[in-house]
Amino acid sequence: MVLSLKNKLIVFATLFSFVVLLVNCSNNATNEEAKKADSTDCVKPLNPNGDSELALLMRNMMSSSKNLKEIIEQGNIPKEFPEAFKKIHTAKPTDSDTKKESFDAFASNYISNLQNLYNSPKEDLKKNYNAVVAACASCHSEHCPGPLKAINQLKISE
Repeated sequence: MVLSLKNKLIVFATLFSFVVLLVNCSNNATNEEAKKADSTDCVKPLNPNGDSELALLMRNMMSSSKNLKEIIEQGNIPKEFPEAFKKIHTAKPTDSDTKKESFDAFASNYISNLQNLYNSPKEDLKKNYNAVVAACASCHSEHCPGPLKAINQLKISE
């Protein structure tokens, strides 16, 4: 079967378009994974009546911590400090009694450890990541113990 020049061009154009589409989709998937790893606003409300600002922030922190764990376990360095997490001091809780007097000290400890992690040399990443997880666990042991089991599963073996 001999193809005319016109048919050859159509076949070539079709194949070329297919290859470009595959390469583009592959690059988009890689970019989406990278964005997801550093994302701080990927959590949807769970409560049908709406979730508090603090509850949503905490879920974002959990999601971010899971992504950080993967990044660090793969030997990579986290990129950009999640500035939105500094809102922990002002975020409104579901129940106003949730924030006891010690809450701000725990929140400051968390932010300090998180900043330390993002400024860590590669050899200290696991240790400093675990310090962030410990800061979460210490606060939740006093203020809201429900997520402690999930928080403790975030630890990385050193």
